[in-house]
Amino acid sequence: MMTTSYTTSVGGTVTPAEIKVIREGLGFTGDALAGYLSPPVSGRTVRHWETGKYNVPDGVAAEIRSLEQTTTVFVEELAATLQGQDDPTLTVYRDDTAFHAARPDLAAYPAAWHRAVAARVARLIPHLRIEFPE
Repeated sequence: MMTTSYTTSVGGTVTPAEIKVIREGLGFTGDALAGYLSPPVSGRTVRHWETGKYNVPDGVAAEIRSLEQTTTVFVEELAATLQGQDDPTLTVYRDDTAFHAARPDLAAYPAAWHRAVAARVARLIPHLRIEFPE
């Protein structure tokens, strides 16, 4: 099974372009990523990392890579669940409130992350149907 992953530079840091590409590819806004990090930072700090005004701390680079790996595993597991179904369907959510109500186990992630996951799964599962809840 082929998965999509974002390769970052060698070493403990990520470049400004890498952090932006990874963040966007994971469906996170700058503010959502800022709140996801531990400890949380401001959205402005994320913007400064992405413009190169501030260097991305090694711990943050590691946390972003971990988020990327967790997402890749989630995509693979979801694709494996849907593989072989006659009419594979994946429900996604319009906003964070609806997503977190339906999936409290994934409350650390924004609904846009889940939609980005769905896009990656759709590349792996032919004829995947993606829908909003009724």
